[in-house]
Amino acid sequence: MGKVTNLKTVSGDKVTITLELSEKEALWLKGNLDKMHLFSENNLEYTTRLVQRGTRDSTKYFLLPKDFRKGILLSNAIKCNRIETKTKYIFLFAVNKY
Repeated sequence: MGKVTNLKTVSGDKVTITLELSEKEALWLKGNLDKMHLFSENNLEYTTRLVQRGTRDSTKYFLLPKDFRKGILLSNAIKCNRIETKTKYIFLFAVNKY
């Protein structure tokens, strides 16, 4: 995972952040440098479970915590991605609001 190497306050509500990424991580962005979201594993607040169903547990579901269920459109396609670190998989889902 990348890391922040420098923080600089530009104005009252703007901060310039310098990031250090591996070449693999930079290529993973595919040139998309807008609509980015910066987060840390250490800020994850909610806990959920992975449920398995079907023959030989072939289908897996992430359960949404009750706090997340309000205001979600369930009929649309959901974009997702998986980030692999040395010790974890991080799953990202983008779900449209009403």
